[in-house]
Amino acid sequence: MISLVSEQTIPNILAILHFQPENLLFVSTEKMQQQKKVEAILHTLKMRGMNFSPDNSQTLVVNQDSIKDCMDKLQDWAKEINLHDFEIIVNLTGGTKMMAIGAYEVFKDYSCQMIYIPIPKNEFIVPHPPKSPAPPIELRFRLNVIEYLTAYGLSVLNEEKAKEQGEKAIKRFRKTAFIYEHYPELKDLLKFMCSKLRSLERSTIKKLRKDKVITFESIYDQEINEKEKEFLKNLECNIIPKNGSYKISCSLNYDFYRYLTGGWLEEYVYKILYDLKERGITDIRIGLHLKSPKGSENEFDVMFTYENALYFVECKSLEQEHDKEQDILYKIGALQTEFGLKVKAFLATQSKEVLDKKGNIKPHLIYRAKQMKTTILPLLQIKDIKSEFEREIFK
Repeated sequence: MISLVSEQTIPNILAILHFQPENLLFVSTEKMQQQKKVEAILHTLKMRGMNFSPDNSQTLVVNQDSIKDCMDKLQDWAKEINLHDFEIIVNLTGGTKMMAIGAYEVFKDYSCQMIYIPIPKNEFIVPHPPKSPAPPIELRFRLNVIEYLTAYGLSVLNEEKAKEQGEKAIKRFRKTAFIYEHYPELKDLLKFMCSKLRSLERSTIKKLRKDKVITFESIYDQEINEKEKEFLKNLECNIIPKNGSYKISCSLNYDFYRYLTGGWLEEYVYKILYDLKERGITDIRIGLHLKSPKGSENEFDVMFTYENALYFVECKSLEQEHDKEQDILYKIGALQTEFGLKVKAFLATQSKEVLDKKGNIKPHLIYRAKQMKTTILPLLQIKDIKSEFEREIFK
């Protein structure tokens, strides 16, 4: 298989997985070599058990703006091997237009199969011979989240911990659903506890990250309602009445800290989407810590793949005093640039600040979200978030 390499590596990987070739020739450029795109492709294929070595995988570096250079180098390569000894498949999807024209001109006179994958469709067409085109053929494979990220050169720094977090989210979903379903009654207490936890010293949070357990105590200066009592009971917290207020105490580890400072909403969204796997969602992950090829690091609340496209959900509980919705949308837009063409984002927020006086999403946020290929989900207005996700994903 001959593959033209560009920023978008997914078509290369899907075609190789589909045809299972014995030998690979990548037609790349200096820029793509600097970005290690071929390495990312090979690394992703290795995750599927396809191990290519220098014996059966070569890279030809061409001038991306020169049809002649591309043709000359491909013709020289073709002379070194007897093309009649091989079944040749040419994937014209990647590269530049000049590279695609050059490859087409070189191989159109050989008995080669040429294919083109029209992104975002999970199928390929056979554009040659042009007078007798074949009908589109479906691509058989679907990538999971880790494979998709690897294809773009991103490294997952906490895969095992994120897997454990997903398992915890499923086990304690009933507790999490209680918070979501009774959010209006719990909001004041959640805001209080979240504020106290976020004000902990950095040294304390470092201890928690190192699996230390501390005793968390605080005084709550207002009446505790029945739902709040049930919530604290679910968290195994002690409640002691004291001079018209309440002393709340509990054992605190990092998981508890993360959960109460917003992690519970991430877990709720994760479980809702996890249940949609039966509808065709390939894979879903929570709390991934990623490192880009340029070395920048970011954490993502929830990610999933569907039909070889990547989706991610940014979750915001309570009001965002230091992280306003418009700032979050800019952040989402910046992060999307790492993930290729087929990516969509959601902002699931419980902030009333996204709504105008009539209860509709503010127009300037709708405009900004559209620019960032992001759907805002105002959770205070949505009665059935599962149906909302279904409508947005499977439309």
